Amino acid sequence: MQATLNIRLDGVLKERGEKVLKSHGISVSAAVRALWEQLATTKELPDFLAARTQEEQMKTKRVTALKALAGVAEGSCSHLTDEQMQAIYEARYE
Repeated sequence: MQATLNIRLDGVLKERGEKVLKSHGISVSAAVRALWEQLATTKELPDFLAARTQEEQMKTKRVTALKALAGVAEGSCSHLTDEQMQAIYEARYE
């Protein structure tokens, strides 16, 4: 059974990628098929995708940390008593 993939990408990126593939005698379909075969065979991401995933995870962690800091700056803890604040900090380091 055959399946079809439809993707959207920047036109300039598409042209540049196709030019590289064409210079090596590889069609877009063959390149995508090879990627899918690699994924199915190894059950792992290729290094270039794994690195991208790690970058995205780090970016998400940084955004979360910045939002947490922004929340503190906005006074999200200002309604807490000293005892409540102490309990929160102690719970974090247990």
